[in-house]
Amino acid sequence: MTQYFFILADSELELVPQEIVNERCILNNARARGKAPEKILLDASHHHPAFGKLPPDSERRGRPDIVHFFLMLCIDSDLSVEGKLRVFVHTRNNDVIAVNPETRLPPHYPRFVGLIEALYEQHVVPSRENALLELRNGVTLDALVSALKPDEVVVLTPSGEAAPLPEKFASIKGERVVVIIGGFSKGDFRSDLSKIKHTKISLGPRLQKVWTVTAKILCGIGFSSRVGEVKETKPSKSRRAPKKKAE
Repeated sequence: MTQYFFILADSELELVPQEIVNERCILNNARARGKAPEKILLDASHHHPAFGKLPPDSERRGRPDIVHFFLMLCIDSDLSVEGKLRVFVHTRNNDVIAVNPETRLPPHYPRFVGLIEALYEQHVVPSRENALLELRNGVTLDALVSALKPDEVVVLTPSGEAAPLPEKFASIKGERVVVIIGGFSKGDFRSDLSKIKHTKISLGPRLQKVWTVTAKILCGIGFSSRVGEVKETKPSKSRRAPKKKAE
């Protein structure tokens, strides 16, 4: 049985950085939620006015909603229910969230945000005895991939080889397959992919939404098991015209 490991890499999930922690929009949002500003997630939908004081790549930051979509799709997939999928979230700051397959995330986005903020504070939720989400700091993407000991690593990128997904995954012979999906809305991977031996796959020249890519990959893996199962039907013999009798 092939075991798949999905990694949402370089995702824009982080607590409010120190350089903007005292901005008005941050303070107002933290006050409304009854939390310290340094303990809330950076969210572009609420904190965008402060992004001008962040580095040039600020237009892609503050997207915990992408992580929420990704996890909801993966956890509810047939692949996960069948015990063939493990999911990890890797962030721009090299934090890694390991997701227990038995986790049932809240579909309501504000509740999800609160859960991840609690995870950043406690490093495990709900408890160490029942660790459904576990946070580890200082883990680079290549270190995470190495720890999983994969037989094959597939990276989804527009610069990869365009190939039908079912056929591509059906051709993989290994039993441990890592699939890396970029967790950002713009730009490219921040992590150094040259440190990882991998194959690049493209779903087309345009940068597609993370949830679209994830859904296509899940469907592609699901259909890959059917590739080659359809037997070729033998062509039916054509009826021969009756021979004419010699006169």
